[in-house]
Amino acid sequence: MHNILHITPHLGGGVGRVLLNYLRKVRGSPDVSHRVLSLEYANEKALLAARVTGFPLRDKMSSNPEGIMAEMAAADIVLIHWWNHPLLYAFLVRETIPPARIIFWSHVSGFHAPYVFSETLLHYPDLFVFTSPLSLETPEVKNLPEHRQKDLRVIWSTGGIEHVAAVQSRPHQGFKAGYIGTVDYSKMHPGFLRMSSRARIPGKQFIICGGPSEKRIQEEALQYEGGKPFLFTGQVTDIAPYLSEFDVFGYPLAPYHWGTCEQALGESMAAGVPPVVWANRAERFIVQDGVTGMVAGDEKAYSQALEELHRNPELRRKLSGNAREAAGKQFSLDLMVSRWEQVFSEVLNIPKTARKWSGRCHGKTASPHNIFLESLGDHGREFISSLKADHAGDKQTAGDRIRKLGESSYLWRSKTRGTPHHYHHFFPEDKILKLWSGYLREEAGGR
Repeated sequence: MHNILHITPHLGGGVGRVLLNYLRKVRGSPDVSHRVLSLEYANEKALLAARVTGFPLRDKMSSNPEGIMAEMAAADIVLIHWWNHPLLYAFLVRETIPPARIIFWSHVSGFHAPYVFSETLLHYPDLFVFTSPLSLETPEVKNLPEHRQKDLRVIWSTGGIEHVAAVQSRPHQGFKAGYIGTVDYSKMHPGFLRMSSRARIPGKQFIICGGPSEKRIQEEALQYEGGKPFLFTGQVTDIAPYLSEFDVFGYPLAPYHWGTCEQALGESMAAGVPPVVWANRAERFIVQDGVTGMVAGDEKAYSQALEELHRNPELRRKLSGNAREAAGKQFSLDLMVSRWEQVFSEVLNIPKTARKWSGRCHGKTASPHNIFLESLGDHGREFISSLKADHAGDKQTAGDRIRKLGESSYLWRSKTRGTPHHYHHFFPEDKILKLWSGYLREEAGGR
């Protein structure tokens, strides 16, 4: 029997659902066993799933790098679930890894800093696996030498859709457009309330499920018709009852969002709820405009798409059926399991190799702010300028450039998402991170 060690920054949320459902699906396999190490926390749902499913799970492992490396050395394959997280980068940059077979599985698209790839990162594992073909189009991936391109794979990420596939529409009052997912402008389109409110639909209601910034956005909603069309539920444990009453799935995401496979979107389609999405890369890959949903290129088009689906129930029925069929193929958990079996079989033929980080800085003395710069690859110019600034005028100019990053994208102002706020949270003693965090107005975040 071969043993697979999963290492994840933390275990919860969307990635947690994917991994936990995968482990539930493959439990009892006579050929492969799985163990999970979480660098930060594992939430209560994950801890319960580990007990019920029977896979070993250890969390809060960032304080025990020797324990991590011992587990890595003992495993046949190490699968690192990757996104820009301070504890994961600190481990990769500072530690020399014993001989191991290592796969990275990226859970972000890589198009928007600070959730980006670097040349050093892409060369680190034996195989680099993306959750969506979208990531193959990032400049860093396209510029890889041909021999490294051969070590790239794509495995579509899904937590499965069985739990919503039987959802049937229930009669209800008015016209309901639902949103399920991250309720925060680091992911949700900043114009969500405005463009929703502008849809001229009698009896319209927008049900927004999720967090973490729902209370702040609920206060903002008071500017639009006194907030009457908007209902904020917070986090929900069972989405099926909500999906059964949604007429459409209103899911406009920010142009700078990091997502790839969009589990909430796949679940809504599997439940037969036609989506209306923004014309971002990830959504256009999942939703075929006019066939499985509607794709809007601007705020006016989004409002008009909602109006059209309200006027035309026959179109809703057509899109609903097509969406169910498409999601059943694209979000198949069985297909994901099968593709991982192929990759594991392939990697077992690769000799175990010791490795260390090959970037500008590495080793146990690497400072937290330099680790943050390593995570940005070629996207850290503003921060490098700040680090090199000697004179007051240069420091002011560098600080202004960092502030402009925060103005350009809510993503940079998140408490998490690999921002200076995120790194400073884990490394509060680093004065440079404190300075950079101070340049950016803090916003609530998630992952």
